[in-house]
Amino acid sequence: MPVLLCNYTDVYYNEKITSQIDFMVATASAEQVKKFTLREGDTIITKDSETADDIAIAAYVPQNMPGVICGYHLSMIRPREATCGAFMKRLFDSVYVKSCCAVYANGLTRVGLGQYALDNLEMPFPPKTEQAAIAAFLNRETAKIDALIAEQQRLIELLKEKRQSVISHAVTKGLNPNAPMKDSGIEWLGDVPEHWGLPKLKHFTRFVGGGTPSRDNLEYWNGDIPWVSPKDMKVEIINSAEEYITQTGLENSSSSLRPSGQVLMVVRSGILKHTIPVAITEVPVALNQDMKALSFTDGSCLNLFFMRWTQGLNALLLLAWAKQGATVESIEPVSYTHLTLPTNREV
Repeated sequence: MPVLLCNYTDVYYNEKITSQIDFMVATASAEQVKKFTLREGDTIITKDSETADDIAIAAYVPQNMPGVICGYHLSMIRPREATCGAFMKRLFDSVYVKSCCAVYANGLTRVGLGQYALDNLEMPFPPKTEQAAIAAFLNRETAKIDALIAEQQRLIELLKEKRQSVISHAVTKGLNPNAPMKDSGIEWLGDVPEHWGLPKLKHFTRFVGGGTPSRDNLEYWNGDIPWVSPKDMKVEIINSAEEYITQTGLENSSSSLRPSGQVLMVVRSGILKHTIPVAITEVPVALNQDMKALSFTDGSCLNLFFMRWTQGLNALLLLAWAKQGATVESIEPVSYTHLTLPTNREV
């Protein structure tokens, strides 16, 4: 019979399971519907994942949900008469229970909680009235904290927009509001300061890609050369990496050692749906194949200016550089893109 399936992500990303969630449509037998339909007071937890950090994530069911059943990779914990379901949910939110579950989980490439481990978890249970009081207190207090977090997140988004606007204006209009302007001849750029140049990237920029040494050869890895990939591009200055390669690994791959002071750019990654990560190397590094290093041949473009230029025009460059037909989000920094370039003194 047709049912709605409460799946792993519904639990992982929600404190409560309610009818507001867009559940997956599925089918189930009458026996499965009877056994796994969500009821008021149930706590649903994730029971397996790639890491122990992602197991025993709990969501609470505040009301009966006929037609919605518990899906795969989840465990449904139904309170007995002497147990408050909302308190049970908060127990699974605690460091104590999460630590117990991490210890009891087993597996190598994927860890999971078996039924025996869940049945034998030792938990503190005060009287039911006290359980309910604790759960109500936590609901009130966490709601206040969640509201403050949401307010701060809104402020952070506004500040990000302000930061983007300040950078964009500075790298395309300059710092002098009274400077004479000229038509750039580029529709999306508009007017630029009259004394600024508009050279093409190909006239002064060299792009160098990277590669990955064979994972099968252990001699290529865990050396002292930072091997930069998109996951390292969360900062503006690169002086380390999550993974390191050896000189032998460097020599037996398509990567090369890039000197300090170069601009790094992600050219293939899911993050390119919305952001072009750029950074500057502070130490020599090697790159993987999803990265490009940029060096400026005539010294007219400071690395920091180019990084800010890319950040300021992020949305426009994503459109201009988008690589069509790629299965993963990719960009191709076009060599004939014009760069707004102030004088060295202004940079």
